[in-house]
Amino acid sequence: MSRLLVTAILVAAALAPVQAQTVRVVAVADFENISVDSGLIPSAHLSALLHWLLQQQGGDLRVVAADSVRTALRARGYTVADLVSPTRVAEIAQAVGADWVVTGRWTHLRIISRSVPEDPTTPSARDGDGFAVADVEIRVLEASTRRRIFEGRFSGRAAGADYGALMLAATEALRGVAATIARL
Repeated sequence: MSRLLVTAILVAAALAPVQAQTVRVVAVADFENISVDSGLIPSAHLSALLHWLLQQQGGDLRVVAADSVRTALRARGYTVADLVSPTRVAEIAQAVGADWVVTGRWTHLRIISRSVPEDPTTPSARDGDGFAVADVEIRVLEASTRRRIFEGRFSGRAAGADYGALMLAATEALRGVAATIARL
């Protein structure tokens, strides 16, 4: 009797429709950088970092090569600033075979040093203390419907007043971006 029950369960499981996992193809455009210290980290470097972080999320995401996105932009004479138009974003998505396109801009990507006191006669309580700030606004557009499926702001902070601290802050912000996109 139990053997018959086990066989019936196995047959039912084998006949049940298998749900295919939908793979989302995601294109990441270089982000516009309107921050004060915009030249410290090239946008292409930060895009490569986000590309890698998205790949680390695993699951059902496939990320389009960044060079393909840049090539599609150049072929149409677009810059990343032109990607505020859903029509243009959808055009780029179609060119690279993406379901979603991630666009954004760095609003703060800077190093702040507190080593100089406001009053030159007063010694600084935090002599040499500094930190890095990274704030990015992103949008995820679904190409087929041309609608934004996500819009948000992510921040990262790191102690230190150098390039390494700025990279840590940017990485923290981009980790939040990647985790959010993976959950969409």
